[in-house]
Amino acid sequence: MRKSFANSFVATFMAANICLAVPAFADSLQTYNLDTMVVTAQRESKRDVDTPASVTTVSQKQLVETGASNLFDALRLQSGVTTYSYGGSQSLGGMNAKILMRGANKGTVVMIDGVPANINETYYLDSIPVESIARVEIVKGAASTLYGSEASTGVINIITKNKMPNTLSLTKGEYGREKAALTLNANKLNFAVALEQSDPMKGYSSNYKQINDLNKKSFTASYKFDDNWSFSHQHNDSKYSYDQYDKTWSKLTEDANYHYIDDFSRLQYKDDSVSANLFYNRSNRRNQTYNVTGSKWTKSDHLRFDTIGLDLQKQITGKFGDVIVGTTVSRDSYKNDITVAKNIKPGTKINEFRTNYAVFAQLSKDLGAGYTATVGARETVVEANKRYNAFTPQFALLKKLDNNSSLYANAAKSFKMPTFTQIYGGGGANFAANPLLEPEEGWTYEFGYKKTSNTSMFKAALYYMDLDTIEYEGKGTSSNPYVTRNMSFKNKGLEMTYEKDFGSKYSYSLGANFCNPMGKNKKGVWERKFAREQYNAGIKYHDAKFNAALTGMFTTDRASGWGDLLPVNFIAGYKFDKSSSVELGVENIFDRDDIVSNPGSATKYYCLPRMVHVTYTYTF
Repeated sequence: MRKSFANSFVATFMAANICLAVPAFADSLQTYNLDTMVVTAQRESKRDVDTPASVTTVSQKQLVETGASNLFDALRLQSGVTTYSYGGSQSLGGMNAKILMRGANKGTVVMIDGVPANINETYYLDSIPVESIARVEIVKGAASTLYGSEASTGVINIITKNKMPNTLSLTKGEYGREKAALTLNANKLNFAVALEQSDPMKGYSSNYKQINDLNKKSFTASYKFDDNWSFSHQHNDSKYSYDQYDKTWSKLTEDANYHYIDDFSRLQYKDDSVSANLFYNRSNRRNQTYNVTGSKWTKSDHLRFDTIGLDLQKQITGKFGDVIVGTTVSRDSYKNDITVAKNIKPGTKINEFRTNYAVFAQLSKDLGAGYTATVGARETVVEANKRYNAFTPQFALLKKLDNNSSLYANAAKSFKMPTFTQIYGGGGANFAANPLLEPEEGWTYEFGYKKTSNTSMFKAALYYMDLDTIEYEGKGTSSNPYVTRNMSFKNKGLEMTYEKDFGSKYSYSLGANFCNPMGKNKKGVWERKFAREQYNAGIKYHDAKFNAALTGMFTTDRASGWGDLLPVNFIAGYKFDKSSSVELGVENIFDRDDIVSNPGSATKYYCLPRMVHVTYTYTF
């Protein structure tokens, strides 16, 4: 009944938004220009309409307007983004919450200020404080030429604030949810800290698990030495746990605990033509389970991942065009004191390393008559259990129809290394190691159209993907564990988005995505991956004192025969004066129990119930 009503709402909601486009729109003062400048797609600042790629820019204000409680849940409401998680956006053991691009299970690189933050193909976006973010740039499509391995299907670049406001915010919500966040600016020093917790909750999975107390701590600090040099560090500390019960919910059988600590450090230099990033990332993950029947603690995994690297880039402008040349060198390490995997001897110690070398170049040339051609290439050498070489070219052609509209075509080759745990094991007894894995490779082809103004933005992109990917097969059980293997993957699709500001107080957005992601299983049969259709809609109001937003996404025709997915959030805020404001947020307003986990999982994980929260913010 709830789902039937909610599905009816989707048609009504979207129809209402479309009807808003009928009146003539006045040229009034806007809160922001929809024709934004983007950096990530081509490693240099350009207007979106001048960029031959599918790009979405989400400001911090827009993240907050989704009504979501964390960055992961805010991004999953963006058009063309697919996600899966394990209850409350959590990652449990080897099961990680993911953001996917264009139906591919892997291949999205997450960066913080242009520096890769993926660690063993995982990232914990639910732990990054939104208070520290200026905007997020999402680039869909192969980006291995500029960003290397992991960027085979897209890039998420989290750009932090140069100057944070002085604020204190307190959040109180249902199910014991509490959050406190503080941001400070002291001239050259910025600081943000966030603490979050919630109470136990049952019924979020099909195998009788209860989420226990959730505790997250994070802080971000940055220091700007001068106009060119800066240093920043981010620390995340998250504790998750769950209790496993029998089918009657009366007998406790085990208690599982997960403790993840992640650190990201960046020393950065930037002037008009040169940028340099020296970075160090570390992830320390401990998993252990207490078997109630046997009265015994079992230490599952203690995984440690370290990456140290240097990325250099030089921009050159001349009669021949705009050139970017650069190099990236990094060293990755993986240690596991107590490895647990289906085909690995329990307690095996792992200590493996990988060194990555790459050089890249990109030339953009104005051909006249409104045409701009871009050619790029990257040569990558990886020294690991054996030597890998990859050459990844990219070609793009953009045609300016006028100053505010363009057509583009893009073809790019991608390359992605297997992760340490895929090759050597780790992540749980229901995962199997595969030392014979080969890197992912393939091509993505895209044709797009963009039209922008100060009050509206329309984008459309047709794409085709032909990749050799690494996918998990199996059900994640002791008898049928997850096993990674190389698999052919194909997808073709159409993406469309439209944003409109009308008057000085109202705006709305619409999105539609159609695709057919298919993967070939070990029997040679093509199987569908993820959903074929997704629709997004949002409507917003703001004035000097009051703001409100209703945002929703409808995903249908999902893989594995799973039901429709319909997260809809509402948020309203009131500003008492220049110092005090309050916000009311409602997540999952229809109180649905949609499945949010990977379609290949034997266990179904459901979205959390309707949650109401209130946030008070004091600015000083």
